[in-house]
Amino acid sequence: MSKQFILDSSELSQWHTLVLEAEQDYGVHLDEAMQSYLVFTLMRFAKNNQLNTQALALDYLTAHQLPSSLRSEQLRDIGDQCLLVSGLFPQTVVKRQVSVSYYVDLGRAAYQHIGDVTQQGIATLYQQLAESFVLLMDLLQTIRQYSMPALQPVTAYELWSKTGSRAAQQQISVSGTPVHEYLLNNINKH
Repeated sequence: MSKQFILDSSELSQWHTLVLEAEQDYGVHLDEAMQSYLVFTLMRFAKNNQLNTQALALDYLTAHQLPSSLRSEQLRDIGDQCLLVSGLFPQTVVKRQVSVSYYVDLGRAAYQHIGDVTQQGIATLYQQLAESFVLLMDLLQTIRQYSMPALQPVTAYELWSKTGSRAAQQQISVSGTPVHEYLLNNINKH
């Protein structure tokens, strides 16, 4: 898949252009709030070397002991990290022997909790993030595909069967090996 060079020098414009290209390639259009949230999340974590280096489930449990303002901030970070890891770095999840769908569930729960306890305006955004988590993950996987496949066939199959991820389903069909054949061959090797 050939992408045009992003010539705009601002980091914001580069991320925005990349998200727009992924939307076009994936065949969806995010509303402005979701698009902006995704762009700013990418910017915020772009230089973070600590992404997926700690147990997010423990952070999730610890966050519930914090005062409400700190809790929402911590849960936002957890949801964002789950989104970025499941979308851009799913191979790191597999190396940790956890399923990508686990990160989907954890990220959705973090966003949903914020949506349930915050004031109405921001609550709507976080509820929408929880509901659209798989779509946003699929857009990030579309971006990942620009440089390399995001998922191995078995991981793609697991993610598709548990979350309905359209990007995972497309990756299964593109891999050329029927999933059931791939599963049988790899199960017999172990």
